Amino acid sequence: MAKIIPELNYLLAEVEKRYGRRLSTSADFEALSVVVEHESGELISASTLKRLWGYVTLRPTPRISTLNVLSRYIGKRDFSAFRQSIINDGHYVSNFFSVKKICSHDLKKGAEVLIGWAPNRLVTLRHDGNGDYTVIKSENSKLLEGDKFKTESFMIGYPLYIPRILRNGEYTLSYIAGTQEGLNRVDVISEGIDQ
Repeated sequence: MAKIIPELNYLLAEVEKRYGRRLSTSADFEALSVVVEHESGELISASTLKRLWGYVTLRPTPRISTLNVLSRYIGKRDFSAFRQSIINDGHYVSNFFSVKKICSHDLKKGAEVLIGWAPNRLVTLRHDGNGDYTVIKSENSKLLEGDKFKTESFMIGYPLYIPRILRNGEYTLSYIAGTQEGLNRVDVISEGIDQ
């Protein structure tokens, strides 16, 4: 399975559980494609499924619409609802997140978070509350000062997946920070204010 975002691994495992078997052959992916379309009315091609599971070498960033379809297949409203459901799942946290992490719900409004990833990327974020962040400083990154996005957590060793960024009043495509090795720095540098 792909290590693109930690939640993706868990989503793929849940899809296999719902499907009733581990996906390991081309025929498995073709069959799952048909089952998903039959049960949900939404199409995901076998080639897309193969890429997600790492069955083929080409591994582009998954589209949020694809993750939404798979989330609905396992009974969640969309990928965002799936992510929220596993954040509150103690089994998921202990099995998958035994690394240094910062959770948005633990931060005060105005807290500043410094994240970094290879090669030499550093970004300072201000927590605006409810998991909303604004980039206040960016070094060597495609994230720009003033960019706004939402995330539930930051974890050492895992990429940061941002479904969309609000930049100059318009939303960008999805963005992944630290695709290869994940984040290598995650620090709260200012505590923020009590509400």
